Amino acid sequence: MRRPRIPSPRSAFMTDGAQASRRVLVFAVAGRTHCCELEQVREIVPILPTTRLPGAPAFVRGLINLRGNLVTVLDAAMCLYSVPADNSAASVLLVERGGRTAGIVVDNVFDIQLLPDVDVDGGALLDLRAMVDLALD
Repeated sequence: MRRPRIPSPRSAFMTDGAQASRRVLVFAVAGRTHCCELEQVREIVPILPTTRLPGAPAFVRGLINLRGNLVTVLDAAMCLYSVPADNSAASVLLVERGGRTAGIVVDNVFDIQLLPDVDVDGGALLDLRAMVDLALD
């Protein structure tokens, strides 16, 4: 009896046209669907109460104490659309940048999907590291 052929891990990420794909995390920000490359997100945690920083920009939610570490939390909806995030099903995406960690509040996290390596229309693919750079610099 012949064993079925198991594709290599590399071929599992190829589409019919041998076009490479990337894994993306799909989430909602201000009622719009966005995604980011999965490698940008270290961890996803539930929304936690933040301590507001006096004089901080409106897109900086404040600080959270996450397992003994202070983490700056940004509001993606405020950064992108100037409206506060919907906290009913919110999550915090933890992103590392330059040895520091920041959290980005999104309305809802949906799924991890494969996305062909083509341009995404309408700015749906976000660079979370750039958003963190904006806040931590």
